[in-house]
Amino acid sequence: MLLEEIQSFTQFDLLAQKAKEGFIAGMHKSPFRGFSVEFAEHRPYNPGESVKNIDWKLLARTDKKYIKQFDEETNLKAHLWVDVSPSMYYPKEQPLKLKLGVLGAGVIAHLLQQQKDSFSLGMYNDAGFVYRSPIKSTRGHLQQQIGQLGHYWEAKDHSKSSSPTATHSAVDAAKQSFESAALQVGRRHLVVVLSDLLWDPAEAAAEACFWKSMALLRFQKCEILLLQVHHAQHELLLNLGNRPVQFIDLETDTRIKLQPDEIQDTYLAAERERQKTIEQQCLQLGIDHFLADVSQPLEQALTAFFVKRAKLL
Repeated sequence: MLLEEIQSFTQFDLLAQKAKEGFIAGMHKSPFRGFSVEFAEHRPYNPGESVKNIDWKLLARTDKKYIKQFDEETNLKAHLWVDVSPSMYYPKEQPLKLKLGVLGAGVIAHLLQQQKDSFSLGMYNDAGFVYRSPIKSTRGHLQQQIGQLGHYWEAKDHSKSSSPTATHSAVDAAKQSFESAALQVGRRHLVVVLSDLLWDPAEAAAEACFWKSMALLRFQKCEILLLQVHHAQHELLLNLGNRPVQFIDLETDTRIKLQPDEIQDTYLAAERERQKTIEQQCLQLGIDHFLADVSQPLEQALTAFFVKRAKLL
C-alpha cells in the first residue's frame, strides 16, 4: 500500500481497518508465529483437566480424548507516540510524513486491540505531549483513538495547538514533557515512536530531552521501536533537480533560495553524520530503529513492528 495512492482517502477508520486486514492477509504464510493464538499440536487428555480444548471431532473419529494445544499470545501493554511537530507536515502540499506516522499508528492500534493488548496513544511536538490517552484494550477505546488519528490524517496543521478533539480537561492532563510521560510508562511496556527525529539547532534541549526519556524507558526495562519517518529522495539524498529551489523551515518559516546540486555534497555529508549519530544512540540504548520511507509500501514499517512484537512472545 503506497501513501501516494491513498493519501486523499477521507474515511480514515475504514482505511486503517483495510490496511490492517491487507497486512495480516499478506502475512498468512509468514514464518513469524505466536502473534495470535494458533493451533500447534495435540496431546493426550489427562483426567481432571478442563474439557474446553478437547478436540471433539478427533474424539468422534478415534474414541480417544486429545487436547488441542496452541501457540499462546503474550499480552502486553503498548504506547504509540506520534510526532505531530511542524517538520512532519512535509511536503507541505502533501504531508506524507505525517500521514505515514498517523496511518502506521492506526494500523498498529488495530493489530494490538485485535490481540486484546492494551495500548495508549500520544501525540507530541517539540514542546511536549498535546494529547495522551489512557491505556486500554477495548473496542470503544480503539475507536476513540482512531478518531484522534483521523483528524491528523486530514493534515490540518494542529502542530501548534492542542489535540483538535480532546476535551479541555483531557488536554490539561496531557500537557507534559517527554520525561514526565516516560515516568508514567510502566515497566516492561512496549513503546513505538513514529517521528522524523528532526530538531532545529535552537531545539537542542528538546532533542536532549527526547533521548534522555528513551534512556529512562530502557532503564524501566521497556522495549522501544523507533520508526524514523522520512522522505528519502528529498531529505536523505536531496534529489530536487538542478533548478533553484526555495527551502522553507517548517518550524520557523525561515526561507532561503539555493541551487540543490551546489550544496548536495555538503548536505549529504551532514545528513550521513546525523543518521550515524541516531544509529549510535539507538545502539547504545538497545532501541530497535527502522527507517520508514514515505515512498515505500506501508507494509515495510508494519513488518518492523511485527518483528518487534514477535520478539516479546
